[in-house]
Amino acid sequence: MQGLSLMDTQTSALKELHPYVVLLPTDINEKIRYITTLLSSPVTIEILRLFEWDREVCQKEIITSLSQHSNKTIISSIRKLLSLNLLEEAERVEVRANRRVRVKCYKLTDTGKWYNVLFKDVSELDSNVIKEAVTSLPVIFMAKILPFSEHLKIGFADFINQVMSNAIKNVAKSKRYRGYDLAVFGSLALDVYLKPEIRMSSGGSGANVAALASNLGLKTCFISRTAANIIGAHLLAELISEGVDVSLTELDQEVDLPLCIIREPLKPWRIKCRLRADQRSLPVVQRISDEVVQVCNDSRSVYLGEGICRTYLELLGKISKDDKMIVFRPHEVTLEQHFEEFMSTLQYLTVLILSEKKERVLRRKGLRVPGDLFKEGVEIVVTRKAEGATLYVRGREPVTYAAPQVSAINAVGAGGVFAASLIYYLLRGARAEEAVRKAVHLSSLSTTQLSSRKRPIESE
Repeated sequence: MQGLSLMDTQTSALKELHPYVVLLPTDINEKIRYITTLLSSPVTIEILRLFEWDREVCQKEIITSLSQHSNKTIISSIRKLLSLNLLEEAERVEVRANRRVRVKCYKLTDTGKWYNVLFKDVSELDSNVIKEAVTSLPVIFMAKILPFSEHLKIGFADFINQVMSNAIKNVAKSKRYRGYDLAVFGSLALDVYLKPEIRMSSGGSGANVAALASNLGLKTCFISRTAANIIGAHLLAELISEGVDVSLTELDQEVDLPLCIIREPLKPWRIKCRLRADQRSLPVVQRISDEVVQVCNDSRSVYLGEGICRTYLELLGKISKDDKMIVFRPHEVTLEQHFEEFMSTLQYLTVLILSEKKERVLRRKGLRVPGDLFKEGVEIVVTRKAEGATLYVRGREPVTYAAPQVSAINAVGAGGVFAASLIYYLLRGARAEEAVRKAVHLSSLSTTQLSSRKRPIESE
């Protein structure tokens, strides 16, 4: 039984193995020599562990700290570390008893820093060392492997893009939720402001909704497609840092990342976004996988932002609607060019969010708003306006809520704040009237923020 217990312990320990990047020579014989030299004696590792990253340690201090070992063993181990380029040596002159004495001192090389961290428990490390390790050591690693891109016949830019994209995919998978409050469909974009000075901001209506919903405390999954390059990876990394699950967002080389030019921040309807015409390059979901259906079934609510109406119809036909809030905020192009498909989605909707301009498009198409929308199955219709919003609920009189007066500087992204906060309050059990009133208030306050990606602001 004792042997079985030992085997169980060893198996348990193996399950806790983690991958580490180890820098080694390229020649196979040199690799073997390097590893055997490093691990030839426990003293070598003990000396390596004595060092702090930027602190110089002199030979006398090493001998004193490891007094259980002979001076000969310690000096031999130091020489091994020097030969492996893990330590660098410098001589200092000290005055002792009126005599000038040469003293040998040592510091970790860049590679030595990596092995120093490798053989230490994280609990032993200063937080600043950990921060420097996770930022500078990957740079060393990348510098070593980049030359191989030529041998692999991969362009430098493509190589970097693939490394970054794969890294983000792996991080995203490790941060998946179990059960969701909100599944968001939409796009990522890069906003470029031309006034009052040129600057850039993370954007994309759907991504803005997901980020704010997560900051409000909702377990949020963002489902989309973005470019498989450094910018696309960076935009996803920002969402991950906001607590958004992006594990179902595809990084695809065919995707054209929208570049949105903003000349007048207080007139978001005048934004011009550059996109290619072909559908394959659109930065939105184009196929409904079983995983996507499962996430939507596990979520309390689904938000449909900019996307392909036909794809949304496929999704809505596959997911369970029982006790699930489904919110649609259609793009103007959907209403103008895919009207029949839009009409087919209405039977599934809990909430339809429009703007004044989109409401005019529907009326021009011959619809009575909100009457015909209610007949198709929509439960709540909200028309957002610059000065507030009008709420239509089946069987009740319409109510208009005025926005508070604020010193607005940027209205881009305020629509996302309205949508995210409306969903948040409805999920918390607020009546439609209270939820819309608070959403109007928060979206108005958000216009005092400079960025397109708004942060939560305390309500009244």
